Amino acid sequence: MKPNYAIITVMNNNVVLAKNLKTKNEVVLLGKGIGFGKKKDATVYFSEDVIERSFINISKSLKKDYFELIQQMDLEIMGLCQEIILMAEKEIGELSDNIHIVLTDHIGFAIERLRQNIEIANPFLHEIKILYTAEYKLGMKAIELINSEIDVTLPEEEAAFIALHLHSARKNREVKKTLRNTRVIKEIVDLLESEIGFDVLEDALTYRRLLTHIRAGIDRIENGIRLENPLLETIKKEFNDSWTLASQAKTIIENKLELEVTDDEVGYLAIHIDRLKRLKSKRVTD
Repeated sequence: MKPNYAIITVMNNNVVLAKNLKTKNEVVLLGKGIGFGKKKDATVYFSEDVIERSFINISKSLKKDYFELIQQMDLEIMGLCQEIILMAEKEIGELSDNIHIVLTDHIGFAIERLRQNIEIANPFLHEIKILYTAEYKLGMKAIELINSEIDVTLPEEEAAFIALHLHSARKNREVKKTLRNTRVIKEIVDLLESEIGFDVLEDALTYRRLLTHIRAGIDRIENGIRLENPLLETIKKEFNDSWTLASQAKTIIENKLELEVTDDEVGYLAIHIDRLKRLKSKRVTD
C-alpha cells in the first residue's frame, strides 16, 4: 500500500502524531498498536480500520498549544491522556476539544507533584463521586491506566479531579465553573449538617438525594428554567424552620454564583430539608 502518513512523533504504542501526506495536516492518531515499531520521519500506511480516533478539527490556537505541550511533556504521558480521552468519548459521548489541552496539562502536573512527594488532596471527593458518577468511574479507570504504565501511584483524589475535567468538557464549560458549583453545593450541605445536626454521609441514599437535588436546582437556575411550586405558601407556614434554612442556602447561591434564586426553588429545597429533619428525629427516637 502507498504510504498515507509521515510519522512526526511516536507518543506510545497506541498514539502517534503524524502528517497526512494527502492533506498535509498534522494529526494525532489513536489505535491499538498504531505506534508499535514506528520511527520518526518514517512514511507508513494506516488503514481506516486501524485508526480508532484522530483529531485535527480543533482550532488553530488549541493546536498550537497542543504542539507546545508535545515539546514540554513526557510523550508517554501525553499518549496515555489521549487514550483516556478516547475511552471517555466512547462511554459518555463527545467532549470539548479543549480537553486535549487542559486534561493533558493537569495530569502531567499531577504526576510531577506526586514525584515531588506533594500530596494530592481533594476536599470535594465525596461530592464528586455522587454528582459526576460516570465521569468519576472514568477517572478511576484513568488512574488505573496511568499507574499501570508509569511508575507513579495516583490516588483516588486525582480520579475525582479528572472527573471534573471530563464533566466540564462534556458540558463545554470551564473547569473552574464546575469546581465553583461543586464548592457551593458542599457549602450548602455543610450548612444543613451544622444546623440540623445530621451527618448525611452516614446515609448514602439521603446524601445522594440531597446533592442531586441541589445540583439540579442550580442547573435549572443557570439555564433559566423556572419551576412553579403550587404549595409555596403552605411550605412557608408549615415548614418555617426549613424555609429559613433553605433561604440561607439561597443566599449562598446568589452570593457565590451570582444567580437569582426564585422562591419556588427555595420552597422545593425547604421540603427536602424538612425530610432531613424528620429523618434525624426518627434516628434519635429509634
